Amino acid sequence: MKRIILLGAVALSLASCAPRYNPNSQKPDSDLSCTDIRSEIGRAQSARSEASKNRGLSGQNVAWAIFFLPGVVANEYTNDQVQKAADTRIATLNRLYTAKRCKG
Repeated sequence: MKRIILLGAVALSLASCAPRYNPNSQKPDSDLSCTDIRSEIGRAQSARSEASKNRGLSGQNVAWAIFFLPGVVANEYTNDQVQKAADTRIATLNRLYTAKRCKG
């Protein structure tokens, strides 16, 4: 019983390490200034980069493999979803940046 509780605690602590990315900004896209758009692009790129670091033979996946093998699959899936969401958001923001004729 103690082993199950320990594994559960380890699994929860490792799950909290997975990157999270909410592609929604606090303002509607149409209300974003050029500076806001650049900031949002940076936020999305940062989330994508973090998710990319956690894929493959990362320390996070090694820990998952040691303590809870299905966690590797879940971690890979989560990181893949974060990367896809960030890529979609970056593309949307780049189109908006061009449409607003932002400079720089």
